[in-house]
Amino acid sequence: MEVSKEIIKLAEKIRAYRIDTKLIKEIEIKKEILEKHVEELEEIIKTLKLNRIEQNKLLSEIKNLKEENSQLKFKLEKEREAYTFIVTTSKETSNITVYGEINRELSKAKEEVLICSPWITHIDDEFSDFKKRKDKKKINIKIITRLVKEDIEKGMTDLNKLRVLENLGAEIRYNNELHAKMVVVDNSIAIISSANLTKRGLSTNYEAGICLKNRDNINKVTQFFNDIWDESKPLTKKAIEDASSKRRA
Repeated sequence: MEVSKEIIKLAEKIRAYRIDTKLIKEIEIKKEILEKHVEELEEIIKTLKLNRIEQNKLLSEIKNLKEENSQLKFKLEKEREAYTFIVTTSKETSNITVYGEINRELSKAKEEVLICSPWITHIDDEFSDFKKRKDKKKINIKIITRLVKEDIEKGMTDLNKLRVLENLGAEIRYNNELHAKMVVVDNSIAIISSANLTKRGLSTNYEAGICLKNRDNINKVTQFFNDIWDESKPLTKKAIEDASSKRRA
């Protein structure tokens, strides 16, 4: 029995359809697999991006911490430099001396010197050097001391030294409640110690103190000086004459 050409063509079409259907299914399966892989890759990329963001954030935090640490180290060094221990002793010492620090800072003074010392018999030579400077710039000098008969009689207050300091341009006031010993130079350094501005206080006694370079603390010292200054009396010629006459009485 002879098969017609139409039947043969139909059979070929059916066979081709079956093959195409199989291929389509295979393609769809592969497509699903690829889509799943794409989703997985997208999740990985998303995770990597998040990790990258977290990494950048962490790196930024590390950088900030390093900067803060550097600033803290700088502040710590500044704090260490802000306080210097100073002494007076007749013996050799590796410490900075009260007199050495006062002398050094006075030699660098440019604008203002503030001094508190109950007893003054020394240090006028250091102020006389101001007049020898080439720039001849006037330096504002304020001194607070005591003016008590017994102190004068015992030689703890030297009226002649006070006159010398006045002649060198110092404005002097007295306050008989004074016991503080301070020297402030240009509001940039403050020397506070147990030493009076006497030869013994600056050379032979055992004295101790600190040199401040911290701006806030220096401002407090200056304010304390100004408070005492406002409560003190001018060391007039009459006050000196009265004290001198009391000494001779």
